[in-house]
Amino acid sequence: MTQDSKPIRVLIVDDQRLTRVSLKTMLFEQRDRIQLVGEAEEGQEAIQLAEQHRPDVILMDIGMPIMDGIQATQAIKSRLPETKIVMLTTHDSEEDILESFRSGATSYCLKETPPEQLIQIIIATAEGACWIDPSIAKVVLKGLHSPPNTSNKSEAALTRTGSSTEPLNLTERECDVLRLITQGKNNQEIADTLCLSLNTVKTHLKNLFQKLNVEDRTAAAIKALKEKLV
Repeated sequence: MTQDSKPIRVLIVDDQRLTRVSLKTMLFEQRDRIQLVGEAEEGQEAIQLAEQHRPDVILMDIGMPIMDGIQATQAIKSRLPETKIVMLTTHDSEEDILESFRSGATSYCLKETPPEQLIQIIIATAEGACWIDPSIAKVVLKGLHSPPNTSNKSEAALTRTGSSTEPLNLTERECDVLRLITQGKNNQEIADTLCLSLNTVKTHLKNLFQKLNVEDRTAAAIKALKEKLV
């Protein structure tokens, strides 16, 4: 972050006071890079504060009274689509993980995440990256599995927009590779299915990651789910 860069504005949403205190302490130590704009105890309060402060990133718990984090995420993203949401929770069930991403969450990590790593996740998410805890990545890929779509790719799928207003402009072959990624296929299986060389598959993956603004195949699969690219 350069001297002229503005700090990342963060809202904390968690019903546990001790968790909020711990997060506030962590963020205070990063006050040159991150600015805490508020804290909420449940989803409805989170929506109000989000509309008031328009944070760059929200650290969102799932299990909360009145309105849970998944419902709040959906409501906030419908109002503030540019706000990024990091689900920070103890929940690691397939249903909660997939519903979080379907509701608009950008990243998903567990509360046991080390503070220094969480800071990096906040920064990366604010910059548009998608992050998921490695311990639950397989759950996401399993939940994304679906039968191959043999129909022709629609124009919407080829130019579906991501977090920015720029079109993705995926080629039909890139869509094929992305579909196979969401089915949990490795590079060799993708190559065999599409009758391509491994080097060609790797080239398609590199181009996909760049166009989707992600760093790995799991993040690509998540974005495919959220943006309905396959």
